[in-house]
Amino acid sequence: MNGSLKLSILAGLMVLLVLVVPSVSAFEISGMYTEEGQKWLNEHWGEDITLGQLEQIAYSKEDLAKIEANVDSKLLEKVRSQPYFWGERYPPREVTPGSKIFDENNQLVEDPDGSILAGILSGNSKAPLSGIIADAAAVGFDGAYITHSGSGKVYGAAHVDSLSVESKLYGDGNWLQTAYKVKYDYDNPSPYVTLTASGIRTPVHDTLYQSQTVAQSTNPTHSASTWSFSYYYS
Repeated sequence: MNGSLKLSILAGLMVLLVLVVPSVSAFEISGMYTEEGQKWLNEHWGEDITLGQLEQIAYSKEDLAKIEANVDSKLLEKVRSQPYFWGERYPPREVTPGSKIFDENNQLVEDPDGSILAGILSGNSKAPLSGIIADAAAVGFDGAYITHSGSGKVYGAAHVDSLSVESKLYGDGNWLQTAYKVKYDYDNPSPYVTLTASGIRTPVHDTLYQSQTVAQSTNPTHSASTWSFSYYYS
């Protein structure tokens, strides 16, 4: 067999592999937790559940089907086996505005002048080397609805298996609803991919609203939470 024939056969095999092996790319989905799921989470707050169990409890059947159709099954199995991070049950007495940085040990990084955050986003950070950032936008009113949103990003990792961001709306201390966004299997070049989850709700008079952003990633495994300023709807 001469060299040109070997090259032709090799090229043909490579084309065949490209056609046979499906390509896997990043997948992103957003939605709201179901009313039944939200009720269950309130009643069982803090219990040990996995991300996979959270999906079964709080995601709609349509969203579950989309995830399973678009995310590699082996990757999804790994993600779903990880424990769910609840965040905090109640807000702190005082809320400090701005993005919150958490290091590789999920510990809050003090950054009073914003220089660490600026270094991370510019790619010139000296420390910490990796972690997650969460931000909660102020709860507001757009003339018809209460609005809430939160964002998260993983830093210091070139690739991320999954990142989920929840924006949890509270009214008078009660967890009312959750908007979420999840991204799977994505490249994460600096200044890093940001996910934002947002939701709206019909207001009730004489209610104090506040939101909590909870961000959680797998491979690398990080978690973070932070609270927004409160908003009183009279």
